[in-house]
Amino acid sequence: MKILSPAGNLKSLRAAVCNGADEVYLGINDFNARNNIDGFDMTSLEEGVEFAHLHGVKVLLAVNILFSDLELPSAVKTVIDAFNMGVDAFIVQDIGLAKILKDNYPKIELHASTQMALHNLEGVLEAQSLGFKRVVLARETPLEEVRRIKDNAKVEIEYFVQGALCVSFSGNCYLSSYLNDASGNRGRCKQLCRLPYTLEENGKPVKAGYLLSAKDFNMADKLLQLQKAGVDVLKIEGRARRPFYVATATREYYNALNGGRVNQDAMRLAFNRGYTAGYLDGNGNIISDIQNHVGLKVGTVERVKTGKTFSEVFIKSTREIPKKSTLKIFDGNIERSTLTAYDINALGGGIYRLTTTQPVMAGDSVNLIADGNLESLAENYNKKVKVDIEIFASVNKPISATANINGKKIEVFGEVLEQAKSQPLTAIELADNFAKSNDFIASITAHINGNVFILKKQLNQFRRDVFDKIKAEMLAPYKHNEKVISVKNAGKVNGFSDFVFTENICADFNEKNVIYSPEEYIEDSVKKFVDACREKGKIPYLDTPNFALEKDIEIIKNIVNNTGIKVVANNLYALSLSEDTVIGGGLNVYNSHTAKYFNKPVITAESDIAKRVNFPYMTLRHCPMKAHLLANCNKCPYHAGFTYVMDSGKRLKLKRKKLSTCTFYLTD
Repeated sequence: MKILSPAGNLKSLRAAVCNGADEVYLGINDFNARNNIDGFDMTSLEEGVEFAHLHGVKVLLAVNILFSDLELPSAVKTVIDAFNMGVDAFIVQDIGLAKILKDNYPKIELHASTQMALHNLEGVLEAQSLGFKRVVLARETPLEEVRRIKDNAKVEIEYFVQGALCVSFSGNCYLSSYLNDASGNRGRCKQLCRLPYTLEENGKPVKAGYLLSAKDFNMADKLLQLQKAGVDVLKIEGRARRPFYVATATREYYNALNGGRVNQDAMRLAFNRGYTAGYLDGNGNIISDIQNHVGLKVGTVERVKTGKTFSEVFIKSTREIPKKSTLKIFDGNIERSTLTAYDINALGGGIYRLTTTQPVMAGDSVNLIADGNLESLAENYNKKVKVDIEIFASVNKPISATANINGKKIEVFGEVLEQAKSQPLTAIELADNFAKSNDFIASITAHINGNVFILKKQLNQFRRDVFDKIKAEMLAPYKHNEKVISVKNAGKVNGFSDFVFTENICADFNEKNVIYSPEEYIEDSVKKFVDACREKGKIPYLDTPNFALEKDIEIIKNIVNNTGIKVVANNLYALSLSEDTVIGGGLNVYNSHTAKYFNKPVITAESDIAKRVNFPYMTLRHCPMKAHLLANCNKCPYHAGFTYVMDSGKRLKLKRKKLSTCTFYLTD
């Protein structure tokens, strides 16, 4: 299995490469799902690509947002410019962009973003037919479905193993979009899931806290299971995180894959909100009590000496606390304050003293969330390529160097050398001069014939020319020279209209098309709905769930086949259910090229190119009844009266769809 590490900037990219990543992924400008970070521009992208390629590490560029028709030309130009400079593959969500690229640039390698919500074989096969070489499976995909995909599809499988876990089904979270006009599908998520909520039952509070804040993934002890299931690439989340996190997570997974022990304390220090294996074995125990980094517990507050302005805090620690470290203070599970240890002093016996204006009480727990020394190290990772160079120096001849790069002999010539009068060139001088490189460690074999002389500035220039030629030769195989095509609107979108959604079997509506969106998919109920629609002269449709496993798909297929009902598809898998299909909001059609690919009537969730519907704010694959009420499936307390309430007063109703397992939704 390969390790794919995040890179939010050049320092993180270097940290990933130097700690064992096989591939790195990154974003540029506004065309990625992390446009809230100071990432890469074209200049720094090229520098990063060159550094990675010198060390045999691939670079994947995430252009994994939805694009409007007006934005597609710029998106294509960005991809082609990046491809020409050597980017190895592109992570894409927008089907319109993917279709343009595959039709016009067949050499480009595309990876289906997790934002495409691929989680079953049927959806993966559709992505495969589109030309995707790799699929980044939804985090909610269980192991048995990974195996089914591996056994029946011809794509690489990428799977998240470490880092932040979205509480909502990726690609189908609209909370930030609908409430703040900041779409997660456009890279602008406000992370409203990390806010506090109150769960109410029939208007009465039953629990309050960070009820939608998910723990972090940590699957370092699940790698053998993932390998047996067919996972090809282990993905570490964290483009918004600091270089120390990238270095630590990459190194520990590299160690795990190479028979070493994983240092979980180092991982916790790097970043954690509590750890989970997610949905690997089912619905998942994923909800955390907190919404931010808790770090590693290192001790307790022994006493506090309160002053007029500052308090002196005395900490008993099991670990060294360097200066400029960051500490988080907890009263039980409640975060009390965060301290930066600028003036911390070790008093001996594991006792540390520092001053602060923040609230601290004796008996509080102390967690280390950033180690000052380790953070500094992570900012300065570097790695050099070993090269063997032969240098030839003779009087009245140009100094020259030869090296074998990519199986090809290269030769570089410098200035004509003179007879030395006092200080002849030596092999040691050559070795010392060629040690001055940021990219290479050169092993020099010197062939000096007689006493030769070269000016220092001439030798410096010769060294630069040699390394530039070596670097160019090493990077040449990655370069391309594709031309940017003109991208035009794909034509008028066939928008679906005159429809209404209902949760009831009744078909007594003014609209011609009636879409049945049941809580439970039962054939007899769907048949009654179809009969009611036909009796009223209406056209019946079945709203398909955006999440469905193999058993679920069989249930829905049988319903469709036995009732003849038309289908509203909210995920790629649903395209295989019927020829009579409407493209639903869950498929995120955002431009005319995506609509043209589907070639069916379209409903949208965020774009205005067709009629918009309010898709559920979130799709939840964990069970809120288990997470917050400690319930079990035998005595499930779910009913229609549960509501999540934000501090702003906004109320989100909890609804359920039931197939072989339950999926929950937050709606108006």
